[in-house]
Amino acid sequence: MWIVQSFVEVLFYFIVDVIGYTVARLILPVVSFGRIRVAAYNCDEGEFGWLGGRRDGFGLLELGAGVASGIGLVICALYLAAVLWFVG
Repeated sequence: MWIVQSFVEVLFYFIVDVIGYTVARLILPVVSFGRIRVAAYNCDEGEFGWLGGRRDGFGLLELGAGVASGIGLVICALYLAAVLWFVG
C-alpha cells in the first residue's frame, strides 16, 4: 500500500512542481509584458511576502516558486477547459 501512496505523491509533486512551475515561468513574463518574473526554483521562500511576491531592484514583481506553480496549474486548467469546450 505504501508503494501506491509513494507513487501518487511523486506524481502529484511532479505535476505541481515541474509542470506548474515551468508553465508559469514561460507564460507569466509573456502575458504581463515582462513585468512579472518567476524566481528560481531553489530560492528561499522566506524572502517573499505573505502573498508570495516581492519587488526586485528594477521594480518588477517576482513570484516565488510555490505561488508560481499554483498559477501555472490554473493556466493549464484554463487551457484544458478551453480546448475541451471548443473540441466538444
